[in-house]
Amino acid sequence: MTEIEEEIAALTELRDRPAGSVRIALSHHAPSQLIWPRLRPVLRDFPDIKLELSVDGGFRDIVGDGFDAGIRLGESVEQDMIALRVGPD
Repeated sequence: MTEIEEEIAALTELRDRPAGSVRIALSHHAPSQLIWPRLRPVLRDFPDIKLELSVDGGFRDIVGDGFDAGIRLGESVEQDMIALRVGPD
């Protein structure tokens, strides 16, 4: 019974720690100006998060290509996408 309780406690601890993969499609300016300054501390504090960045200047179907998010210039956002400002004009 003690062993089961220890295993449950270990699983509970993992539940409270962010982990997994995040895929982001970016335009060329975004990584150095927007992403790294904000994500570097997060990745340091949560090493179980795996980040995949795809940098290109073309348009892509981020949902169809399996990305979790995309960062583009405002005029490059499709009308049916949910958009949030992440940087200045």
